[in-house]
Amino acid sequence: MRPCPGRCGRLIASPARRCPACERARDVARGTTTERGLGWAYQRKRERILARDGYVCWLCGLPGADTVDHVISRARGGDESDDNLRAAHGRCNSARRA
Repeated sequence: MRPCPGRCGRLIASPARRCPACERARDVARGTTTERGLGWAYQRKRERILARDGYVCWLCGLPGADTVDHVISRARGGDESDDNLRAAHGRCNSARRA
C-alpha cells in the first residue's frame, strides 16, 4: 500500500496509479474532444477513419478499435491528413507514445 499521488492521499494498492476517485477527476478535467476545442469536425473525421479501417487496430490487427492514431506523430512533424491517421485501440495507442 502507498499513498495516492493525487490530492486525496488515500492509501492504494501498489500497481494502481491513482485511486478511482482521482482517476475519474482526471478524466473529467481532460474533457471530451469537443470540450478540448477540437470540435465536431474532429469527431466526424474520427468516425470516418474508424469506418474506413473497419474498426480494426493497425497496431495489433484485432477488431474493436476505438481511437485514431497518427502514423507519424504530430511531435515528429505528422499532420492531420487522412493518410496519416489509422484506427487503433486506446491501449495500443497509449502504449506507442510519441
